[in-house]
Amino acid sequence: MTGRMRPEPNLVVAGMSLADVKATMSYARVLLETLSAAPRGLLVDTRIAGLTIGAGHRIVAPDGTLRDIPSDEQSRRTLKREVSSVETLMAELASGRSRHWRCDLAEGDIVSCACAAAQDEDILLLCQRPMLGFHGDVLLIGATGSHSATVMATVRALADASAALVSEVRNDEKAAEVLERVDRSRVAAIVVDLTVGPFTSEEDLRHLFSAARCPVVVIGATRIKRPSAQTDAPRV
Repeated sequence: MTGRMRPEPNLVVAGMSLADVKATMSYARVLLETLSAAPRGLLVDTRIAGLTIGAGHRIVAPDGTLRDIPSDEQSRRTLKREVSSVETLMAELASGRSRHWRCDLAEGDIVSCACAAAQDEDILLLCQRPMLGFHGDVLLIGATGSHSATVMATVRALADASAALVSEVRNDEKAAEVLERVDRSRVAAIVVDLTVGPFTSEEDLRHLFSAARCPVVVIGATRIKRPSAQTDAPRV
């Protein structure tokens, strides 16, 4: 009798734009060199073009300039190009590491979509361009001394790659206190283990990602408390 082999976990590289994913590629490479995982891209469409917005309104482009809100057709063309580019990035990440890679498109909120995409022991890399650059500590969130070998290896690899110090959250810090600390600190990346607290739900993770202004690595995404509402499934 042969035992059933556990599937190779994925590193789900999730971003709301090609620019966010590209800005976080160096961390994705470090994580894949540290972990035995296959890259999976997830581009999340926030559907700005589908919002009802009055005439004359503009949006801030990634380069900081003001631009007219694109039409639905323009948004679809841009999205198609970005999905193709993210696919190329995932193929490059997989080269020499894994034969398995994929890229999906999802609609909605990045945290909900990424958590819905996670399976088994998948790790999430929530991409966003750091406002202060990749400078500062790597912050490890979760009860001190309770982290798995995977979590500690991840933190050390990110810190070594960016010549950063590792800063840990104390056992007695509440979620609100951690968010305040993140908001006022210079942090290059955050690693959060959702299985040990103080963050245990999608809503907690959403608040953390919003406060972070830097990439967030998520362990234990499949075991968190989820809202009853169903999230839109990723589409290929």
